[in-house]
Amino acid sequence: MRIVWTNEEKRALHECMVDMCYSKPYIIPSKVLLRNAQEEVIPYERRSIISDQRVFNYKTMIASARAKAEEHRKKTAKSLPAPAVEPLPLPEPPAKKLDTLGEVFELFIDALADRILAKIEDKQIGRYVTQDELDKPSVMLEKGWLDAHLEKLTIRSKEVKVKRPTSLIVGLNGHQMECVKQSRPEIDFTFVTAEQAVSMQAFNKEHTILMTKFINHSVQSKYRKHPNLHYCNGGISDLKHLLQIIFHKETV
Repeated sequence: MRIVWTNEEKRALHECMVDMCYSKPYIIPSKVLLRNAQEEVIPYERRSIISDQRVFNYKTMIASARAKAEEHRKKTAKSLPAPAVEPLPLPEPPAKKLDTLGEVFELFIDALADRILAKIEDKQIGRYVTQDELDKPSVMLEKGWLDAHLEKLTIRSKEVKVKRPTSLIVGLNGHQMECVKQSRPEIDFTFVTAEQAVSMQAFNKEHTILMTKFINHSVQSKYRKHPNLHYCNGGISDLKHLLQIIFHKETV
């Protein structure tokens, strides 16, 4: 029996093809593009054989997906900051000319002092120090140096957990959620489906994004007073572009 895709399935196919064209800079053949999109969003029992005739029948949808992906790619490129220009290195100052014997001797004393301090530091690590030695000013200086370096090593060994920015997205399904999570792993996402949003208590995150095409007005009313509320009137590609704008501004 010939399978006819519903409008909802066609919309999902179109959005999936937009995502595929957006993420790949090279041109995907139309037949491969439609077949891969079908495998992503169409249930197994609703899939069709992707023949040349079916590709021809959906050539308008495929062309629209390519055009929309290219449009989003250009918008994203414009919104990204210009690469920083590294300043040219300053020329090194010319070597100082030593005019007197005193300057030569002073330079020799400085170099000798650096060598002696380096040897003292090397010997101090791992050596047992007696109480009599601790009373000597020179050893106290070495011990202070050792304590300072041990403290630095302790601080470096502690793991510093970086807090990720949080975002609540209302109105996506399972496949769409995973697609968004993979595209922005640096963001801590919380997802609520359109059905869950009706009955569940509202979440509070740093940013809340409502997918207005997939939720009703009661859900929008529930979240309308949330701080940093954003509306996304399109699909996954529009959402990715919106996330780029929101979280790029926060890092500037």
